[in-house]
Amino acid sequence: MLERLFGPRSIALIGVSGEPLSIGRQVLRNLTGHGYRGTVHLVNPRLAEIEGIRTYPSILDVPGEVDLADVAVRGPLVPDVLEACGRKGVKFAIIHAAGFKEAGPEGRELEDRILRIARAGGIRLCGPNSQGIQCSEPSYPVYANFTFVPMPPGRVSILAQSGGVGETLKLHLYRAGLGLRMYASYGNEADLGLAEFLDYFGNDPGTRAVMLHVETLKDPAKVLAAAARVAARKPVLALKAGRTPEGWKAAASHTGALLEGEDSAEAVFEKAGVLRFRTQEEMVAAAIGFSEQPCAKGRRVAVLTNTGGPAVIAVDECMAAGLRAADLGPETRAALGRVLPPAASLANPVDVLATAGPEPFGSAMDILLADPAVDSLLLVFVTPAFVDSPAVARRLAEAAAGSAKPVVSQVITLDPAGEAVRTLRGSGLPVFEFAESAARVLAALSDYPALAARAGAPAAPAAVRPSGIAEILGRRRKGDAYLSAFEAAKLLDLFGIPAAPPIPIAGRDGLEAAAARAGFPLVLKADSPAIVHKTEAGAVILGLKTSDELRVAFDRLTAAVKDDPEARLYVQSQAVGGREVICGLKANPGLPPTLVFGLGGVWVEALSDIRSRLGPLTAEEAADMIRSIRGFPVLDGSRGLPPADLAALDRILVRLSELGTAVPEIREADLNPVLVFEAGRGALVVDARIRVAL
Repeated sequence: MLERLFGPRSIALIGVSGEPLSIGRQVLRNLTGHGYRGTVHLVNPRLAEIEGIRTYPSILDVPGEVDLADVAVRGPLVPDVLEACGRKGVKFAIIHAAGFKEAGPEGRELEDRILRIARAGGIRLCGPNSQGIQCSEPSYPVYANFTFVPMPPGRVSILAQSGGVGETLKLHLYRAGLGLRMYASYGNEADLGLAEFLDYFGNDPGTRAVMLHVETLKDPAKVLAAAARVAARKPVLALKAGRTPEGWKAAASHTGALLEGEDSAEAVFEKAGVLRFRTQEEMVAAAIGFSEQPCAKGRRVAVLTNTGGPAVIAVDECMAAGLRAADLGPETRAALGRVLPPAASLANPVDVLATAGPEPFGSAMDILLADPAVDSLLLVFVTPAFVDSPAVARRLAEAAAGSAKPVVSQVITLDPAGEAVRTLRGSGLPVFEFAESAARVLAALSDYPALAARAGAPAAPAAVRPSGIAEILGRRRKGDAYLSAFEAAKLLDLFGIPAAPPIPIAGRDGLEAAAARAGFPLVLKADSPAIVHKTEAGAVILGLKTSDELRVAFDRLTAAVKDDPEARLYVQSQAVGGREVICGLKANPGLPPTLVFGLGGVWVEALSDIRSRLGPLTAEEAADMIRSIRGFPVLDGSRGLPPADLAALDRILVRLSELGTAVPEIREADLNPVLVFEAGRGALVVDARIRVAL
């Protein structure tokens, strides 16, 4: 598929100049300096040779076949260059120039033009606005990129929308003593895009983990499919840039507001089983772990140290990252007691004391790694001047080398490039300066197996579209509008979502009949396309217990909406008790809808305690959404409250997911509040706003 891009037999550098400080010259230096074994042709119509290499006036004058053209000319010159490449039969072209669709309408027109030319000529494009590509395959290394980080062979491949971020990731892998397998800066994705590169890296046996930097997703559905395929086989690590919203803005619903800053990339990564990171530092650290260590079979971690205080911090960080302290059994403690001095701590964390030499320290690691109750190990190692620390490092490296369990370390040392650190890193044991980094790496190594299993799981079956939907939507005119409260209730009922039915009022004379159907206590509400949030608009009156109270409330609400010809008043039976949550969905162009769950009522946006997932939801995914919000103890029975009916909430989320899948006309659905009662008593949608586009 992309073999001749990452393993070209011949490369033409088009636009390489006589100026040493230029993009083309840097690409030439990188190719020759990193041992490229194919043929490099230079194209420059004004010079006869550059750095002793003959140049050609045009790509058409280059002898033989050309697999890859590295194009380092200004944007306006690219179309003519590509036309010539097409006539030459070039298979791939890297376009370094910027000033295309990212620069505005004229740039977009230029990008569309070069894409048409490339397709007509049978050329696959990388870019424009691309740094280039790299492949460190020892038998055929290719550094067709204008950057500066050396390229020793490694087991991590990188895909970066921003070349600057890509270089940062490469640089810090290199500084940690690791190399790179493959790299692509895909830029504007005029042709070759993230999904194709991801599939290629995923199928590469030399790639152990893939790092992604993403700003926007051009084709989220293709990326979702590719990411799920790859994540089922090897870790995919992602950093989404541009995720911070400018602030909460007025939106058509609470769900819309909550997802205002939500990019589809986050939902895609969650669904595909991709490990997501908030910082470059965290992602690089995890990549180091995946490059060097096996994944953990569980979440139980042991901490081994020769310095107590930092080890306590390490334990705290492990727990904060979602790991669990391994419970060391009596046999393990007895074995530790035989090799460690009496003052040593035999509990987890195991402290061998600062005076420990190679054998007691290494034996303690052997014992911990042999314990079936331990899934991973975090080493906290200070290098005191009164101990032969390089010898200790050699013994620890020996102990870790034969283990099928992951080991990562924090090394506290004056010389971070000294012999002890070099020994540990040289054996494949990742070394970090802070326990926080080491703990997060172990968490990633423990998280991935479950993500991989989920990524490889069969998709949820497609939802069936009930026949009653046609009746509900058939009365609607073309356009974008809200369903009435009555239409929304019918739609929820079709999908088995329990909701308090709205009972219409036939004028003031119809109050008694409506109240008899609803029963006191009841709620009086106004329904109108102009009323989005009923509480804020004063369009809901609660706790009406008598006919007199209902009449007074009816007169007051009628006066409040007298200028709205579309307003209709209705009553609902007022549910007693229950805790308020929100369930919502929002459509995504080209993708299934995103589902939202959080604590509900008027505070949902202020608290911003929500979880979102891309549909269709399985029961397990719905349960995870509910149980992973910060406020979950409110539902699980805190401070004497009985546990809420979580199974009922699971069902509502799954059925809402089915509704969004079966009725793609829905743009937003906002079920807020949903009252969830104590276990066994169910849950009830109290208010629903559903926006459709026909």
